[in-house]
Amino acid sequence: MLTLVLATLMAGAGLTMAALAAWVAWRRESRLGWSLAAVLVSVAVWGLAYAVELTVDDVADKTVWGIVKYVGVQALAPAWLTFVLQYTGRGRFVTRRLLALLAVEPVVVLTLLVVPATHDLVRYYPETTSADELPVVQTGPVFWVVLVYNNLILVAATVLFVASMVRLARTYRRMAWLLLASAVLPWAANLLHNLQVGWFARMDLTPFAFIVAGGLLVWGLFHERLVDLAPLARGAVVDSMADGVFVLDAFGRIVDVNPAAAALASGRRSTLVGRHLEDVLPEAAGTGATGEMVLDDVPPGAGDRVFDVSRSTLTDDSGRTAGQLVVLGEVTQRVRDRERLQRVLSEKSRIAAQLQASMVPPRLPEVAGTELASRYEPAGDGSEVGGDFLDVFELDGSGPGGPSWAFVLGDVSGKGAAAATVSAATRYTLRAFARADRSPADTLAEVNRTLLGQVDVERHCTLVLGHLRPTEGGTLVVLALAGHHPPLVLRRDGRVEEVGSAGTALALLDSPELHDVALALEPGELLCAFTDGIVEARQDDEMFGTERLARVLVEHARLPVDELAARVSEAVRAFHGDELADDLALLLVRSA
Repeated sequence: MLTLVLATLMAGAGLTMAALAAWVAWRRESRLGWSLAAVLVSVAVWGLAYAVELTVDDVADKTVWGIVKYVGVQALAPAWLTFVLQYTGRGRFVTRRLLALLAVEPVVVLTLLVVPATHDLVRYYPETTSADELPVVQTGPVFWVVLVYNNLILVAATVLFVASMVRLARTYRRMAWLLLASAVLPWAANLLHNLQVGWFARMDLTPFAFIVAGGLLVWGLFHERLVDLAPLARGAVVDSMADGVFVLDAFGRIVDVNPAAAALASGRRSTLVGRHLEDVLPEAAGTGATGEMVLDDVPPGAGDRVFDVSRSTLTDDSGRTAGQLVVLGEVTQRVRDRERLQRVLSEKSRIAAQLQASMVPPRLPEVAGTELASRYEPAGDGSEVGGDFLDVFELDGSGPGGPSWAFVLGDVSGKGAAAATVSAATRYTLRAFARADRSPADTLAEVNRTLLGQVDVERHCTLVLGHLRPTEGGTLVVLALAGHHPPLVLRRDGRVEEVGSAGTALALLDSPELHDVALALEPGELLCAFTDGIVEARQDDEMFGTERLARVLVEHARLPVDELAARVSEAVRAFHGDELADDLALLLVRSA
């Protein structure tokens, strides 16, 4: 009966260790887990083999299972030393050479046990007088060498383990002494058995005692990492945070603060605990789950400080509200940077608006017998300067037929200050060279020579330059195109036609190809000059195009030219979208 009880205990110990070993191996978190699994497997083999050894009656069978038990006994010390070296940060010493050296003694001992002639040098069973009596295993001379060798390794590894942990924080020390106490239990049981002290001579309770030590190791390594550092780590992190952290109970009272929060509340932790957050920091009241809080000149001389306020609910294991976590993250510099950026953007927009205003005249001049209207709208949100420009001005040297006027509408490649510079240079150079007695094509040739010496080779300009001279029968127009879209003419009978002869863009070639074309506008007929921002406006893969522009002109032909220009702009925006991809410039000339 006693034998059955002991066998059950050993089997239970072995199965428990086997289960723990399987779970540790399944976790596979590191080599550390594998070495601990090896320790547990050793004890499992020891316990299960010993359980069978106790239950079989035949001495030969007991001898066989005793040998199997020694597989676990001999593997335990090397596995424990490997685990300790890895856990204490000495894993570099766990080399193949060390493992080979540690394997020498177990291989020799197991070989002696397997060979019948040398088996009794280690251990053997005497003939028993009673079948129910637990036999006392006899030891040979090699056994004591094995006992001393294995215990030296176990003691050395345990001392190294405890000493390494004792040198650390108190939390480690408490765990170190607990582990030492749990390790002494199986060690003491094994020594009592091997030294054949009293009742322990007949049974080895070492595997059963290892349940305590093994369970503690597994729990400590995987659940608490051998020590619960989470509170220490959280405390260190929270205390070192620049953000202020307030922990409130379910009634809004402060139960804990970090140093940053105490500094914001101008107090110490001991004076803040138990008070309501709104009492010590009124600015935080009413911020909701997230919000912004401004502290006026705290500390004195620091100026106003801005904080993002984040509130989160703390719940217990059942999901009930236990309190609240309030974190104040300072965003003063970010707000200042944002304000500074906003000022820069506002200044940029103001400069862009001024530059864009300089691209068009503040108002068009009044030309006898002719109605004029223009439209200029920048691309995007208007913060970037474009390259479109237009102008209408009276020409010097008007002939006997009366005063003549010049109109120009152009587009410089690119955007930004560089494009605006070329636009301004082109516009004012045209004003300087344009004369009534000089044709548009000749004027453009002079402008081209000037721009070639001033403009980057990658900046070119397309434009249409025309002369207007009102007559008794309408308006006479002479125009030249420099790489620009031909203007459209809306005739009195509703026909729309393109006018002008294709020419070369300015600031590209020394000798551009430029041609003058003359046409007469009868009363009511309309000339429409435009930039590519109108006809190349897109909706998916489709462009607005000249045909759609012509339809808008025909549909609203009876409107005043100002309203007609507005309708063209609205049609382009409705087609493309509110934010244009390119600048829009339009000039309408209607003969009265």
